Amino acid sequence: MVQLLLGFVVFVSGAVLMSLEIAGSRILAPHFGSSIFVWGSLISVVMASLSVGYYWGGWLSARDPSYGRLLILLLIPGIVIFFLPFFYPLANEWVARNDFGMRLNPLIACTILFLLPGVFLGTISPYAIRLAATTLSTVGSTAGTLYAVSTCGSIFGTLLTAFYLIPAAGVRNIIHGLGITLVCLSLIVVPLVRLRGMTLARAVTAVTVILGSFMMPWTPGALARIKTLVEKETFYHRIRVEEDDEARYMYFDRTLQSAMNLKDPTALRLIYSRYTSLGLAFRPDAKKMALIGLGGGSIPKKLLKEFPSLEIDAVELDPEVIQIAKTHFNVRESNNLRLHAQDGRMFLSRTQRQYDIIMLDAYFTDAMPFHLATKEFFELAQKKLTPNGIIVANLISAVTGPSGKIARSFVKTQRQVFPQTYVFAARRPDNVSVDTIQNVIVIATRDKQRLDIKEIVKRATSIDKGLFPNPIQDIAIAYFDRPLPDHDVPVLTDDYAPTDNLLHP
Repeated sequence: MVQLLLGFVVFVSGAVLMSLEIAGSRILAPHFGSSIFVWGSLISVVMASLSVGYYWGGWLSARDPSYGRLLILLLIPGIVIFFLPFFYPLANEWVARNDFGMRLNPLIACTILFLLPGVFLGTISPYAIRLAATTLSTVGSTAGTLYAVSTCGSIFGTLLTAFYLIPAAGVRNIIHGLGITLVCLSLIVVPLVRLRGMTLARAVTAVTVILGSFMMPWTPGALARIKTLVEKETFYHRIRVEEDDEARYMYFDRTLQSAMNLKDPTALRLIYSRYTSLGLAFRPDAKKMALIGLGGGSIPKKLLKEFPSLEIDAVELDPEVIQIAKTHFNVRESNNLRLHAQDGRMFLSRTQRQYDIIMLDAYFTDAMPFHLATKEFFELAQKKLTPNGIIVANLISAVTGPSGKIARSFVKTQRQVFPQTYVFAARRPDNVSVDTIQNVIVIATRDKQRLDIKEIVKRATSIDKGLFPNPIQDIAIAYFDRPLPDHDVPVLTDDYAPTDNLLHP
């Protein structure tokens, strides 16, 4: 019976640790994004905490092991984890405000938040092995069994959190639940406790009082002036929809994705979306468009208003984004607007349609889906274009300087497939520096002859219906007409695409 109990303890503690790691990615994302640096920091801190915990647990087990001490080793991380949601926003804000760099920021935050509970959880397996081993000859088999059980618990916690808990419950609720789980787990150990000077009844009372203290009411801070309409964890993002007196906004983690004017829901409020419309200046006769990345649907709503015969396939990885776009951003599926909950590359590989314009609006400030930026992807996209079809991409990058490496690598890669590329830095005229991070619109065509910027502005003027920047001459100011240096950046391929390093040099 004791062996089964200890097996259950190591199973659950392993599940809690990995569940905490998966949920930790959502704790960090609003301040540090979801780049490879965030995941590298999480994995490294968890592994470091396990290493310290294993050593400490082994050291403790050699010094008068007891079930009372095991109870404490479970109870302390339970309390710490339960209270994490009350202070992790402050810790993240402090790290972000001091800005130790894109690599150190998530590493420092992970260390502050997860190292201590991870160390305690790391002690559980070696300590339980010492309690479970009855003779020296059985230590090896006991250790193997309990470590296997702990690993199975880790797998269970990973899958349960990633597949079910995050989409079903908020991160705060998940973290609180993990803390309560550990406290309840410590209660299971109570019948085995034989503490000096403490009766079993007192032990039960002590744990119950601590558990009861978790139920204390918590009063949140002052409400923000902006009204929050939706806050939802999904498989891919932490989505937040906010509204002020003028507009409604959609955020993925910390990044603004879309904005809708309340009085004119089809207007293009964000400046970058007016530059993506330049695709119509290159292909004013476009009949079919594929849009990878829906967000709040501002672009397809405006295009269908002005070009009612245009057919658009909008592809969005996260089905929850599609649902929120429908319920909060006036996106209506129709014969001319088909919504697909699918990966953009997978959609292009499977569709039999060909498009006059393929628009890529699925890149982020802190991360880029590398498989949507490689030479192989553009070769696939080219096959799905009509003979005069074009690609329009919205990047978040500088054009020149260290912060422009991702844009230059992107353009260098496109030039392996498309003869012509056009770069527009979607900034306002009073912010003329191309060294600063901003929306960069890249248009790639198969034309042998290059269009002059005057001709591009002329075409835009002839069809302007609130589609382009105002004044429309801003297009010429945004146009980068110099040779784009690319000697310091690689061609991106499926085999080698260091997008995170290019985004954060």
